[in-house]
Amino acid sequence: MQKHLRTLDGGYVEDDVRCTDAASTWFREVETSEFTCAVRRADGDCDWFEVRVDRTARVVDVQLAERRAGCTLPF
Repeated sequence: MQKHLRTLDGGYVEDDVRCTDAASTWFREVETSEFTCAVRRADGDCDWFEVRVDRTARVVDVQLAERRAGCTLPF
């Protein structure tokens, strides 16, 4: 996520990124390919990003999902 943020001119605090955890079933971690990350903005609010991981192709796709969405992920 930090690598992607460095390519943007969005005024983000690169060290303040919180992402959802990997999925789990019955206390066992499951390979997860989609995450949501809240990234702190310099003004104190957060933008949310969707992160999709394709391990076979070794590609990570990061897209802005919502601006000024708050800094607490609800899930």
